Amino acid sequence: MTTNVLYAASFISITYDAKKGWLYAQWKGELNQERVETGCRQLTEILQAEGCTKILNDNTLITAPWPEGLMWGRQVWLPEIAAAGLRYIAWVYSPHIYSRLIFDLVQPHEANMPVVAAFDDVATAYEWLTRQ
Repeated sequence: MTTNVLYAASFISITYDAKKGWLYAQWKGELNQERVETGCRQLTEILQAEGCTKILNDNTLITAPWPEGLMWGRQVWLPEIAAAGLRYIAWVYSPHIYSRLIFDLVQPHEANMPVVAAFDDVATAYEWLTRQ
């Protein structure tokens, strides 16, 4: 696998997988508004710069979620990154049940939004995204 780390911070690393043509975002640690918005801005900029249409979004290493971020992501970020070219996002759930419940409630269903599929583990998310 040919990957390049394009952004790294204490709360997120964003890697481009050249063979698959997608971004892998691994969120970690404690999240808050500033971290979520910074990470999402980076994802949008990198997705557009690389010209890719898919993201594998891994939340398994989050230790303290920012549940409000899911609503912000749905209302603000998802339309922005859709306009930047995102078509598919494989979302690997956080280990926190509350954030999982909120995520399930705020998933987009509009035709102009990316296809969002949620998974319990990275391997299954990887397989699904490969087929898209």
